[in-house]
Amino acid sequence: MRKGAVGKRDRDRQLTDQYKAQIASKSLVIVAADTIGDEVAIAKEGRVEALVGQRPFEMGYKAPSVMIDLIEGKKVDDPVFTGLDECTRETADTCIQK
Repeated sequence: MRKGAVGKRDRDRQLTDQYKAQIASKSLVIVAADTIGDEVAIAKEGRVEALVGQRPFEMGYKAPSVMIDLIEGKKVDDPVFTGLDECTRETADTCIQK
């Protein structure tokens, strides 16, 4: 990281530091989006209660076949569900992170 640059995880820490007592007592519950990288790290630290993330690999995997089906005039599900990952502090090491 270049000098003077602040990473996302550092910004998340700065934001949540002021609410540490409320987060610890669960009088403030933070649920955040994404289950990749920095977000999982802040979940492990207990700075968020839960993460909900999309599955980009699944989206990329399904998109071509859906497009081909549409081009060929076939009916496709609307919406196309690709799943969500839900992570907590306890599951951060094992929740899907693709």
